[in-house]
Amino acid sequence: MANGICIFAENYNGKLEPASAELVSAARRIQETTKEEISALVVAENCDGIIEELKGIGVEKIYAMKTDRDLLLQDDAASQMIADMLKKIDPSSVLIPATPTGRSLFSRVAMKLNCGLTADCTELLVGAKEDGTYYIKQNKPSYGENVFVTIITREGYYPQMMTVRPGVYMVPEQTEGQAEVIYMDDIQTPVSQVEVVEILPQEESTDSILSSEIVVVGGRGALEDDNFTLVKEFADKIGAAIGGTRPMVDTGTIPFDHQIGQTGLTIRPKICISLGVSGAIQHTEGIKDTKLFVAVNTDENAAIFKVADYGIQADLREVLENYMKL
Repeated sequence: MANGICIFAENYNGKLEPASAELVSAARRIQETTKEEISALVVAENCDGIIEELKGIGVEKIYAMKTDRDLLLQDDAASQMIADMLKKIDPSSVLIPATPTGRSLFSRVAMKLNCGLTADCTELLVGAKEDGTYYIKQNKPSYGENVFVTIITREGYYPQMMTVRPGVYMVPEQTEGQAEVIYMDDIQTPVSQVEVVEILPQEESTDSILSSEIVVVGGRGALEDDNFTLVKEFADKIGAAIGGTRPMVDTGTIPFDHQIGQTGLTIRPKICISLGVSGAIQHTEGIKDTKLFVAVNTDENAAIFKVADYGIQADLREVLENYMKL
């Protein structure tokens, strides 16, 4: 019978991606009720460093597959390998980071395993059946950002697979825990029909928002009167990353992977400065554990002031122009 919580250890250049490390915290919350073992699945040309990182964040068992080449972007081959590994591991649930890689790979894996896949979860809870077994309540925003739904995997279909939005859970503290490492050398690396010609780095990566200690968030007010140019100058001056609300994305002012909220990223900066943001819950749910939250809005009744530590009722252009003179 399927048992265990398995985490997909997404990696790049021999390093574990932070979004995968966060999933250990999610798995621990599930484990508190189900008492299942937490394992990780690693597919990489060089596994050693990734395995050591996983040992240090509390994974109990590691299933590793050393590939004969880098499979980055060769999702046809990588997904087949992962599906073959999961058939042998037989976990009751698989947690995957909701990254472009996680989404692309595991949509294919789900098809190969004939099971479901819930995308972009923001909360995982455990429910109990009458027979004493458990299932995972996979909570996520839906229908744009207007509805919050709970999805349950159909009974009898395993594993329960779900991608989890980066930033929702925190990376666990480092430990000196030991983990059993199982190399699945009997699984073959399939030939890929994809040829990777060149990989170009992004000029501005999502990681800059997820890891930045200071984030400046622009709302609809930042779109008026060329205010966004001033917002960018302000962010550059204080060394902040720039995020925004959905109107900023819809107008093409910022890319989608810089949107903050239920349908975007969840961030945990030390300082968040909100400029021209009304403060709808769909947006503010994407800002967690901020030590200092400052909001600027012309509307004294704006909802953002209810969640901010400090509020300034003023035009953002006036505030920023005065600051830039300092």
